Amino acid sequence: MGMFTRKKLTIVVLLAFMSAGLAGTGQAAEMEKAASEETETAASEEAVEHQIDETVVTADRHNRGFAARRGSVGILGQQDTMKTPFTVTNITEETVRSFSDPSQPLDSILAQSPSIRQSGSILHNDFTFRGFRANGTSTYVNGIPGIWTQFNAPTHVISRADVVAGPNSGLSGTGTHYESNAAGGLVNFVTKRAEEKDFNRFTATFSGKGMLGGYLDLSHRFGRNRDWGVRVNIEKVDGETAVDNQKVKSSSIYVNVDHRDERSKTNLFTGYRSNEILGGQRWFKLGGAVTKLPAVPDHSRDYAFDGMDKASYGWVLALNHEQKMNKDWKWFMNFGLLHNKLNKNVMYEYSALTILNDNGDFNIRQQSSATPQKAYYWQAGVQGDVKVGETKNHLTLAVDRAWRQRHGTKNFTTYNLGTGNIYTRIFNYIDSAHPEYETFLSNKTRIAGISFVDSIDYKKLNVLLGIHHHSSHVDSYSQTTGQVSSSANDSAYCPTYAIMYHPVENFSIYASHAENFDVGTVVASKYKNKGEILPAAKTKQNEIGFKYVNKGILTALSFFDIEQANNIDVTRGSDMYQLQDGRIRHKGVELSVSGNVAKKWNFAAGLSYLNAKYDKTKGGQYDGVVESGRPYWAGSLLVRYNADEKFGAFGRMVYTGSAPVLYEKFWAPSYAVFDLGIEYKTKIDKLPARFALTCYNLFDKSYWMIARGDNLYMSTPRTLALSMSVDF
Repeated sequence: MGMFTRKKLTIVVLLAFMSAGLAGTGQAAEMEKAASEETETAASEEAVEHQIDETVVTADRHNRGFAARRGSVGILGQQDTMKTPFTVTNITEETVRSFSDPSQPLDSILAQSPSIRQSGSILHNDFTFRGFRANGTSTYVNGIPGIWTQFNAPTHVISRADVVAGPNSGLSGTGTHYESNAAGGLVNFVTKRAEEKDFNRFTATFSGKGMLGGYLDLSHRFGRNRDWGVRVNIEKVDGETAVDNQKVKSSSIYVNVDHRDERSKTNLFTGYRSNEILGGQRWFKLGGAVTKLPAVPDHSRDYAFDGMDKASYGWVLALNHEQKMNKDWKWFMNFGLLHNKLNKNVMYEYSALTILNDNGDFNIRQQSSATPQKAYYWQAGVQGDVKVGETKNHLTLAVDRAWRQRHGTKNFTTYNLGTGNIYTRIFNYIDSAHPEYETFLSNKTRIAGISFVDSIDYKKLNVLLGIHHHSSHVDSYSQTTGQVSSSANDSAYCPTYAIMYHPVENFSIYASHAENFDVGTVVASKYKNKGEILPAAKTKQNEIGFKYVNKGILTALSFFDIEQANNIDVTRGSDMYQLQDGRIRHKGVELSVSGNVAKKWNFAAGLSYLNAKYDKTKGGQYDGVVESGRPYWAGSLLVRYNADEKFGAFGRMVYTGSAPVLYEKFWAPSYAVFDLGIEYKTKIDKLPARFALTCYNLFDKSYWMIARGDNLYMSTPRTLALSMSVDF
């Protein structure tokens, strides 16, 4: 079967499942009524509206599904998807548990969203969000930005993930991201909280060739009204993944403390983690002598040189509090910090192995670096309701501040260790790795922001009006003098406005405009103008769409158009410069369908079309060219079957279309990856237990993912993951 035929077949399968959702077959009408009642109840409860919520309300809380109807939407707090004028995917704890084995990258649990396309590995948390590069640093934790790193993230502490597509500084606050930004949208991870029923749980995992994991999860509530809760998660992972000689060593402890009473809600999340990954090179570049896209070498092999090592350690803190002032008004506060050090980064030059020619030869060019950093964030605001006649205004005013300090590697040096070949995997060493390095203060970023949002309800109409302003200051430091070598100041207003109409209770149509404004970019050391700070790039999006609920199935369709100023590489003589001298445009369509098609069946499907092109380039050289690594088509399908309270099975297919490389010089083939899992609940000597077996990349599909511009990421081989949990 040819590539084109496979692609059409995959799309037809996705559309078939979505058509079932549009037709509303399966679940009884009582479920829709129950979902509506639960939504109304949740809306009327005095629940936390700013990332310190306690329960996830789904269409049927007794059914273990992939998507929830409610989730966090920035400073607006908890929102029903049907009342949110943006594309929203609320990923449940069931999805997180099913696809968050430590052998898998962060984007494994995000692939359910049609806005997300996978492009990462366990070495790097990269993914694309409506075509814009993102990673752990551009995500939020309990509504607080910038407290996770680009390195491997602790998914075992995640309760759920709320994904709001599109640039939206007006709703998300302002973070000091690095190596990526939130131009594609908002990903907010909600950490695990103490549940209503106390438990002590130990989970043992085995995956790959010999990676053992042990997790202790303690959840307890106490106090006169059980108004205090403590959740402790302890992690220990050690062993070899499915990639030859790639070894992971992780250990962490995280604590979540929450308190609730009639007038206030508080949540504190903090913890420490040490994480090390040896070997497992998955990142490749193409040299100038390569005339065709290289065939994917054996993806179960390790292409790291001897001594390759990446390790980091540090701790995070996220504090949320809200306080009622009266029945209509409350104030809230959020604070976060990150202290982290990438203390080992013995890698290929700029972390990528460069393929020199069609034979697959490469030089072992090694670097050693480190990235100590500290980040802080705080936000304070008020929120309340004001009625004017038949109009209800839900007002939010918030101010925030963010800081980040990063160190770089002093006297950046690369070493020639020898040569190798990706197909024979023969390494010819002339030198051993050089792990030594010296750091210096590289840059400091400070951001001050203010946001005002008015959500206006009038009968069947909702109008959202918001304005966000932030100013940024970036200092770049000289490694020789330690003094400021260059500075940049930027400021901008980012409006947010939307209109949403509900002709009937289960149908809504909307149109919205949103913008994002980040900070100036410090030019990396590989460019001739290294250390220079480029202007901040503003991103603007227009979106229209509709949402429809029928018999427990939620369908959402959206059309979007995004423009962003673009930083591009410019060659001058033999030197490469990075300059902001262009514009990119992303236009697309996204369709998602999720819910219960029968009493025991739950599914979530997404299909997206993205037309991401360079709209303005220097001299018009690449105008109209598709951005590297941005395929036109992508989709996902998740299906779960719950035979009874004890046994369940689930499967997932993720499809990625053909993607260009080097301004359409090459095209990487499309691919579809399948995952399959089963779980069984029982008792061991009266103790509740759960067994689960998941096979990632079931058919051991070998493929290139295109990421970070013209970089190739190698697929992860078939991985078996076994876990056993016991409550005691």
